[in-house]
Amino acid sequence: MPICSAVAPRRATARRVRIDPRARRDALIAAAERVFVQQGYHAATMDQIAAAAGISKRTLYQLVSSKEQLFTDLLARRQQAFDFQVETENRPIEDVLFDLLIGWAGHILSAKAIALTRLIMVDYLHGKTLSRILNRESAKPCRDALIAYLAECHASGRLTIHDPDEIANMLYGMTIGNIHVKILLGIGKAPSKADLRQRVHAAVALFLRGTASAYSPDNSRRR
Repeated sequence: MPICSAVAPRRATARRVRIDPRARRDALIAAAERVFVQQGYHAATMDQIAAAAGISKRTLYQLVSSKEQLFTDLLARRQQAFDFQVETENRPIEDVLFDLLIGWAGHILSAKAIALTRLIMVDYLHGKTLSRILNRESAKPCRDALIAYLAECHASGRLTIHDPDEIANMLYGMTIGNIHVKILLGIGKAPSKADLRQRVHAAVALFLRGTASAYSPDNSRRR
């Protein structure tokens, strides 16, 4: 007679999937940005952000200590993603200025940058929390690069500029400022790439006519 033996079925053991902490943090910041833009900084809750990121609230607080820190990390991550470099060596001044300004315009007129700036504008009426964070954390890479280049041109005698910081603000206003304000207020739209390039070219030419010293228009090269 055959002998039958009953063998207890093996229990399936759950395998833990190791999640890269950096990937989890990236996912959290991306989720936080969506919630902040949709709800506003003050209305957004950590519960909503945790749900959007697909993690528990306990895990969320293991990654960040507060909502303010989360927004700070969001700004810092956006700056890291924006690698702003312009070649300046042995190039005509107008070409360098064009690249610096067109890069600045492309950065601040992007849909995400506009959404975050509007968020900060609304928060300004509620205690200036985000404004303080922005001032503390934002390196303003485009503006800093422009100021540094203008200072270099003045030091080398190629341009006569006594206040590179103020001149950078003026160039920003000539090329981007009015467009940026209208978009933020919802009464304008981003110009086409061709229109933006034409505007920047015109602003740079006007600027150089007023500040050139050793600079010679005969050496200029239009794109």
